[in-house]
Amino acid sequence: MDFREDKEVLETFVEEATDRMAEIESGLLDLEHSGQGVDPEVVHGAFRAAHSLKATANLLNFKHIESLSHKMENVLEMFRNQALAPDGLVIAVLLEGLDKIQELVENIEQSDSVDISSQAEKLTRIVQKSEA
Repeated sequence: MDFREDKEVLETFVEEATDRMAEIESGLLDLEHSGQGVDPEVVHGAFRAAHSLKATANLLNFKHIESLSHKMENVLEMFRNQALAPDGLVIAVLLEGLDKIQELVENIEQSDSVDISSQAEKLTRIVQKSEA
C-alpha cells in the first residue's frame, strides 16, 4: 500500500511535521538567544523533533524531507556532543534548512521534485568542517 496516496495519512503527516518543525524552530531560536552556554534539554528537544520528522518522512518515502531532516539532525547531534557550538551562522543555516522543509511540507505532493541542493550542501559543509 502506498501511504502517500492516502489523504488522511498525508494530512496527519503534514500536521505532525508542522508540529515537529515548530519544536525545532523554537529550540534553534532559544539556542541563538541563549548566549550563556547551551541548554542540553533544548538541544535534545530539537534533535528529537528532527529525528521524528526524518523517521516519518522515511516511512512515507518523502526523500527530500528525510534528507534535509537527517542533515539537520547531524548538526544537532554535534551540538549535543559539544563538537560544535551553535553560533549565529550555524543557526542561520539550520533555519534556512527548516524553511526549505516547510516549503516541501506545504507542497507535499511535489516535495521530491523541489531543489534542496543549496540547503543540503550548506548543512553537509558544517558537519565536514567540524569533523576536520
